[in-house]
Amino acid sequence: MGIFGKSPEQPPASTASANKLISSVPTPTVSPTTPAAQAAAPRTATGPCVVGAKTTIKGEISGDEDILVEGVVEGQIHITKDLRVGPGGVVKAKVEAQSIVVSGQIVGDCQATHRVEIQASGKLMGNIRAPRVVIAEGASFKGNSDMTGRGEDK
Repeated sequence: MGIFGKSPEQPPASTASANKLISSVPTPTVSPTTPAAQAAAPRTATGPCVVGAKTTIKGEISGDEDILVEGVVEGQIHITKDLRVGPGGVVKAKVEAQSIVVSGQIVGDCQATHRVEIQASGKLMGNIRAPRVVIAEGASFKGNSDMTGRGEDK
C-alpha cells in the first residue's frame, strides 16, 4: 500500500480522468490516397514536363523545368533546364535551353548554355550555338555550329 491509502500502480484521480478524456477523442486520419490529401500535399518535381506522343503544341514554351518532347512542338522553346526530344518527337522551333538532347527531330536554331547532343536516331536541321556539341555516329545534322563561349562573341 502506498502513501494516502492508494497502491503505487494507480495514478492520481485527476490524471486518470484526463487520460480518459484524451483517449476518448478520436484522432483524424488522412490517407495519402484521398483527393483532399493529394491537393494539400506539396507538388514535388519527380520528372520532366512531358509533351505526349499524341500532343501538338503551337506557340511559346518557357519555364524552369526539364522538358521531354514525345509529340510535336511548333514555335519557340525557352527554358532554363534541359530539353530532350524523344525518338518520336518533332520540334519545329527556335530552342534555348541549358542542355539539348535530340533523339527525334529538331528543325530550327538551337542555343544551349552547356551542350547539344544529337544521338544516333536524331536529326537536327538548324544552327547550333553551345560550348560543347556531341554528334553520334548515324545522326543527321545540317547547319552551322558555333562553339565559342558566351563572352567570346566576335
